[in-house]
Amino acid sequence: MSLSLRDELRVVLCRDQVQLVRIGRELTLQGRQDRVLDKKNYPYEADAAPLLDNMVRTLELALAELPKKPANAQVILSNYFVRYTMVPWSDKLSNEAEELAYAKHCFNQLYGTTAQPWELRLNQDFAGAPQLASAVDGQLLQSLRDVFARAKLKLKSVQPQLMTAYNNCQAQLQNQNAWFVLFDQGNLCLGLVQQGHWNSVRTLKVGSDWLDRLPEILDREAYLSELDTSSNQIFLWAPEQSAAVLPQSTQWKISMLAPVIRPSFLPEYDERFAMALCG
Repeated sequence: MSLSLRDELRVVLCRDQVQLVRIGRELTLQGRQDRVLDKKNYPYEADAAPLLDNMVRTLELALAELPKKPANAQVILSNYFVRYTMVPWSDKLSNEAEELAYAKHCFNQLYGTTAQPWELRLNQDFAGAPQLASAVDGQLLQSLRDVFARAKLKLKSVQPQLMTAYNNCQAQLQNQNAWFVLFDQGNLCLGLVQQGHWNSVRTLKVGSDWLDRLPEILDREAYLSELDTSSNQIFLWAPEQSAAVLPQSTQWKISMLAPVIRPSFLPEYDERFAMALCG
């Protein structure tokens, strides 16, 4: 005997494709059982302007193909659509509104008036520590809310790719002084984690030879960060490169992270859908 629950819909918005993974959920005598019902990829033209319209239109068409069943949706945004910065700690800030205003100021200092329409989120840490802040175009977020409302799907969360990957592998990074490196379609995100807390983060564009050049990229990033760290440990999230030979370096110890996948998802696991299937 089992009781059917709302489906879970995981949507990954990449620079040139929309990924949908539909997960069925049932409540049985043994507890809740989750299984992958379907996974699909919907490419779109990334170089044709406006990119946002192309992505939203593709997403709407993809959602229209889903069974007419209630579902909770989670959206994961590629780092291509997200900006990050570290917000210094200030004991002069007394509430969340002041913290967000200060974070907004930090983004304005970095990006100028371009940052004005962005919506911000802070990754709260312990008092006295800098906070990791992410920013997404407000028009993109509103478009997503509208699309899911029209599809009669409940949009539960929108999360940056960096946080999805980091949270999935957090157990491997706890109490570590290490660099967390995430690759995604010509984009490399590098974060310095010390004792499980973010100390720096930066994204940069890279070419097809990025993996061979990774030690060189890390040398430059360690120099530019100006942080007091002696860590040479690198944890790399790049599931589609899992079979690649990692570069050898006398300076850096590079390890490939394996996404943590639920046992019930393993029969349907595909490295191309690692971001949607992790956790």
